[in-house]
Amino acid sequence: MEDKRAVLVVSFGTSHQKTREKTLDVIEKEIGAAFEGYDLRRAYTSPTILGILKNRDGIKEDNVEEALEKLIKEGYKTVLVQTTHVICGFEYDRMETVLRQYQGQFDHFAWGEPLLAEDRDYQEAVQVLGREFQGYRSPETDLVFMGHGTEHRANVSYEKLQQAFLEEGFSDCLVGTVEASPTLENMEILVQKRQSKKVVLIPFLVVAGEHVQKDMAGEEERSWKSRFEKSGYEVDCVMRGLGEYPGIRRMYVRHGKEAEKRL
Repeated sequence: MEDKRAVLVVSFGTSHQKTREKTLDVIEKEIGAAFEGYDLRRAYTSPTILGILKNRDGIKEDNVEEALEKLIKEGYKTVLVQTTHVICGFEYDRMETVLRQYQGQFDHFAWGEPLLAEDRDYQEAVQVLGREFQGYRSPETDLVFMGHGTEHRANVSYEKLQQAFLEEGFSDCLVGTVEASPTLENMEILVQKRQSKKVVLIPFLVVAGEHVQKDMAGEEERSWKSRFEKSGYEVDCVMRGLGEYPGIRRMYVRHGKEAEKRL
């Protein structure tokens, strides 16, 4: 009997089409190209995003359960799952809970880790971003990365990322979060201590969606951009998600390849 194989790319999702096309769609395409002989499938984990896409755009995307049920129904024997999540937080935990329920449903079944899982990942991510933003670096300029943040214990990932930047010699690269710690206030204090004059705000998020457009670069008083401008800094906003950087996409492919060895 033919061993039908599929690679399922799982993302939080986004309701912003333009950033999706530049990030999630490209990650999926590159993962699909890296796994020859596998059929490429997609799933989103956010019920909110799935609802917006369905009700606003008439687009029906699968959640993880739906995608796996379809693969069972269609006779797939080997399934590899690769997430585009950034850290091992609540979203990743929920995905794993679902995946474990399907472990006996396929002959071969494995899944890859999120972007930042092992020490090597932090070092590689920092090297990728250091190269990408070399042109932005100058005296009296700080590069402030905005991550999501979480109440999950995995929030320590952002501190580890900051440490990795320092160890690689990027003391001008600062890591904050929009929903946890380090906070925007922490970033303001660090920039002030460093006596910088310019701040470059950069998303540490896979897609440049709602958080980037509103919380980071929005015109509201509470946005990161407005707060730094009010303090007298020149501010540039980079409107690119992590998924737009080839080196970051290669990391997701690498995690998928590592998972394939466990099939």
